[in-house]
Formats: sequence, C-alpha cells, structure tokens
Amino acid sequence: MSRLGRYRRAVLAGWRELGLWGRLALGGIGLSVVITIALGLWIPDAARRHLLHGQTDIISGLVAEFDARGLIPTLNGDQASYDEFDAEVRLRLLGGDTVRVKVWTPDGVVVYSDEPALRGQRFPFNSTATEALNGISASDVSDVSEPAHAFEQHVEQLIELYIPVIGDDGSVTGLFEVEERVDTLNVTVGRIRRNTWLAIGLGLGVLTVFMASLTLANSHVLTRRRREAEDLLTRLINAQEEERRRIVGSLHDDVGQPLYRLLYGLQGSRSRLSSEDPVAAELSRLEDLVRSVDGTLRGELRTLHHGLAEDLGLKTALQELQETTQTESALELELDFDLPEALDPNSSVALFRAAQEAVTNVRKHAAARRVWIRVFEDGERVILEVRDDGQGPSGREGLGLATTRERLEAIGGGIRVVAANRSGTVVTAWTPAGVHQ
Repeated sequence: MSRLGRYRRAVLAGWRELGLWGRLALGGIGLSVVITIALGLWIPDAARRHLLHGQTDIISGLVAEFDARGLIPTLNGDQASYDEFDAEVRLRLLGGDTVRVKVWTPDGVVVYSDEPALRGQRFPFNSTATEALNGISASDVSDVSEPAHAFEQHVEQLIELYIPVIGDDGSVTGLFEVEERVDTLNVTVGRIRRNTWLAIGLGLGVLTVFMASLTLANSHVLTRRRREAEDLLTRLINAQEEERRRIVGSLHDDVGQPLYRLLYGLQGSRSRLSSEDPVAAELSRLEDLVRSVDGTLRGELRTLHHGLAEDLGLKTALQELQETTQTESALELELDFDLPEALDPNSSVALFRAAQEAVTNVRKHAAARRVWIRVFEDGERVILEVRDDGQGPSGREGLGLATTRERLEAIGGGIRVVAANRSGTVVTAWTPAGVHQ
C-alpha cells in the first residue's frame, strides 16, 4: 500500500474515532476560523469607512457654521464676503492633510477655490459629487486624473469630501468640497489592519495549541482504550478458540471413540446371529443409527475444527466452509476472495464467524439453491458479502447474529442484513482494513 493510501486510511480512521460530537466540535472550530478570517478582512474596511464618515461629519459641522453665518459664497456674492470666507478657510481648514477647498454650484461651476485659477471654471461632476447633489454628504478616495484636479498632480490619491449646501426651500444650492491627502487615512487603517491580524493570529495560535493538546490527549486516550479493547477481545477470542479446541478433542475422544466401540460391538454381536434372527435385524438398525450419529458428530467436528480461521487464515477457512456446505447439503456455494493482504487474526475470525452464521441461516431457513460469498477491500474497510437466492430475511435477529454483530463491532466493524433486489438475502459484514499480518 502506498504512503498516501496509508495516510488517507489513518485520517479516515481518526475521523471515525472522533464520533459525532467530536466531528461537530471540529466543524465548529473550522467555522470559527473562517469567520475570524472574514472579520480580519472586514474590520479594516469597516474602519476605513467609519473614518471617512467621521471626517465627513466634522466638515459638515463646519459647513453648517459657515452657512449659519452667511459666509458661503455664491455665484453673484460680493467681494467682501468672499474675502472673509477665504480667510476663514485658510485659517480653519487649509494646511495639514487638507490640500484644496472648493465651493460648487449645482451645475458644476467652481464658485470658490483656494486656488484662484479654478474660480469660475466649470467641470463635470464625478459619481461622489453627483451623490451629494441628492442632499446626502458623500466621501470617497479617488485619483487625480480628473480635470478639476489639475493643480493636485503632486499626489497620487485624494480624499474627496462633498457636503451639500441646503437652501431655505430644502433644495441643494451648492456643494462644499474638501480634498485631503490619503496618507494619514492609509497609515491609520494599516495600523488597524496590522493590530487586527495580530490579534487574530494570536487567538488562532492559542486555539491551535489548545486543540492540538486536546487532540493529542484524546488520541492517547482513544489509542489506549482501543488497545485495551483489542487486548480484551484477543484474550476473549483466544479463550473461545481454546475452548473450541478442547470441545473438539473431548467430543472426538469421549464421544467418538465410544461410538466406534459401540458400532464394533453391535457388528460383532450381529455376526454371531443368523440373518433370519429378528435380533440381528434390530442390531443392524442400531448400527445404522450409530453410523448416523457418528456422521452427524463428524460434521460438527469438521465445522468446529475448520472454523479456526485464526489458524487457517480467512481464505482457507472459507474454502473449507464451501467444501463442507456442498458436501452436507444441496447448496451450491461460490467463493470470490479478492484480498491482497492477510488480515489479522481478530478480523479473520470475526469475518469467518459472520460467513459461517450467514451460511448456517441459509441452510436452516432460506430454502435457497445457491449462495455467493465475496470478500474484497473497499477503501478503509474489508467487506464480506454473503448473498443467497432464497426467500429473504425473516426480520428477526437471532442469538447467533447478535453475537456476530457484537464481535464485529468490538473491533470497529459491523454487519447488515437486507433483502436482495429480486429474491434472497444479502449479509454484509466489515472490519477496518488498516490492520494486516
């Protein structure tokens, strides 16, 4: 098996061992990481928008003050008011990050600018200015490619803040524009972004260390419990198989040998009588009965002996089961064994017991003519499938099937019994494929 295949199998085995709550917890952690990264991307952008809105609110308050004092110039305003407004702008706005102040008419004429060359010129409005003409303050970061920015070519980007000037009738009578350098905003947002990712990285680091420690501790616990369960199952199987060997020997020596002596005694007694003697006929009937009992006993002993899949290996044990079944019944049994590696003894015994139980149930209850046994590896599982053409499952789980299920589940496997598509029953048993001899 390739290294990638072993790694994939180990990951799948670990995923199964997590259980439902463990998988939900892991999924929750993954979702938390995704949400955290999304917040790391969203927070700096949100901070940028809030900073622009805050600066817009500051300029809006100043515009409201100028408007209340009647300082905002109009297209036909007097020079004295214009000069007073210009002095206020240069005192309270220009300098620092602010590089330009303009007052526009609704049709795009520059009524005021701290750059005299722009006064009286008409320029097309951009989308941000058009939004402000609807009576809502607007702000955006733009380049200096527009004609209205002919005197700001020394900077790459500007923050444009547009504040609508509202007349007495509620209509927009002009736009107050403040253009600021973007450097301070970028530096502030950069710090917010850096601190945000630092906090996220620290949090994810702590979470990773915590989850790694928890996973490692949980892995140790699961590994210890699995080994304890495997050791217990191994001792149980060994005890069962040892008891099976003892029973085989006991039946052979304590029952089989006396049967032979009984049969020889009956034959010897009958040989001393004439063939017409009624006692001779009775002795002959008793001989047949002893032979029948001996045949039944031998069949059971073969089943018990050849059932030791731990000694024979799964393939050989299934071949013996196939031969015994076809010898003792009219069933035709086909075996398809496609497993490249030998299984460990626990899995071999568990799967053989499942096959033995399925075939026994077919012989007793299914009224079938053919049985198909297939063994193959499917990803992380070794699967044994027993299918017959009989009358289908009864719906009741007997003691043998319940015991087989417990044996399989103890080593991480399972068993399922369903009706076949057309007729008969399909018994599917499986064990983990990660353990081989």
